[in-house]
Amino acid sequence: MRLRRTVAALWVATVLYWPARVLVARSWPTPYSWRDDVISALGATTCTEYCSPDHAVMNATFVAVGALTAAGAAVLAPQAAGRNRVGWVLVAVSGLATSAVGFLPMDVSPAAHNLAAQTHWALQVAGMIVLATGALGRDRRARALTVACTAAAVIGGAAFLTPGTWGLGAGLSERVALDSLNVWTIGMGVLLLFRDLRPSR
Repeated sequence: MRLRRTVAALWVATVLYWPARVLVARSWPTPYSWRDDVISALGATTCTEYCSPDHAVMNATFVAVGALTAAGAAVLAPQAAGRNRVGWVLVAVSGLATSAVGFLPMDVSPAAHNLAAQTHWALQVAGMIVLATGALGRDRRARALTVACTAAAVIGGAAFLTPGTWGLGAGLSERVALDSLNVWTIGMGVLLLFRDLRPSR
């Protein structure tokens, strides 16, 4: 029970990612477009292509959310075995990649920033798939949450990488791809807190 509560507290705390984005977007001198402007634009440190006065708040949020995600998965990994441990390790490394995004703003280190963001997306999706086919697959709600969030992440990622973004816009398609991963983390935290869920077995 203590283990589940620890992980739940870490992961539910990542919900702060959402109000932080709204706060940072409101400080823009020009309106921020949730459809067309990418998430990383909120962390831009210079007023070149994007101007985000509260970029420090956004980048700190990236670092914090990534650290919380990684810490929760790192707590679960030693309790697991086989592919379940692999799944939690993938999620943990994905969280570290999220933190790297905050240390590497898109307008300062674009190549490294993009690599970190892509690594975050790919590893968490892979980890979720591994877990859904293992221990989590035995819990109906955890399996449903994982399948839904994985599908959304893959669809959003495909749209974001396709010219024209399927008419969704770069910002909206990226949000479908990445925010679904955060929804999974929060949802798993809630399930761990209120249900007798043992994802490590």
